[in-house]
Amino acid sequence: MKRKYLIIIGIIIILSGLLFIGYRINEQRREDARMAEEQREIEETYRRLHYAIGRLSYDELRTDGWERHLPEVLEQFSSYQPLDPSHKNESGIFFRQYYILRMYYHHGDIYLSYEMLVDYFSEEFEPDGSLRLYNNGHHPEIEAFIIWMWEGHRWVEFIEYEENLNNLRTRYISENSIDRFSIPIINHMSHQMLDALARAEADPDYVLDLTSLQEQGY
Repeated sequence: MKRKYLIIIGIIIILSGLLFIGYRINEQRREDARMAEEQREIEETYRRLHYAIGRLSYDELRTDGWERHLPEVLEQFSSYQPLDPSHKNESGIFFRQYYILRMYYHHGDIYLSYEMLVDYFSEEFEPDGSLRLYNNGHHPEIEAFIIWMWEGHRWVEFIEYEENLNNLRTRYISENSIDRFSIPIINHMSHQMLDALARAEADPDYVLDLTSLQEQGY
């Protein structure tokens, strides 16, 4: 009889152990799934950020026939990437990010300073050690900008905006009968010149005068 009880107790202990192990395995799977989902959300957050500042465009990649490079491009822009100093122009500005913000202001009617955007990219982590993510509650202005760009699917709009600025420069040169090489292309313009082009793009009545700006050293 005693042996029977010992066997029963042994079976109970084994079953309890198996149940505990099963519980722990299930909990670990849930934790792994939670962490994987959290990582996916972080990567998606970074991709939206890079899309918004003109670094990443799925449409552009496909159009250029670079589909084979898409996975590595997505991997690259699924993490923190500081602004590349080599992408500054002669005036010391990240020109593409600058005129994206001009579009945001003139088309979205919301102002986000260039300095604030550049400062956001200056650190990967917040002072408390957490990742600097635009949607962590500490950067509402940056978050509003990213949402406007991403949810509005504004890559095509931005390309059109870029073309509009180029066309305004070309028209200005033609109408004023000046050497086309005397006015820098938009990627090499100072922020004062870009501001003037952006105002002209937004307001047909604005009198564009790039020559005067250039004579003033801008």
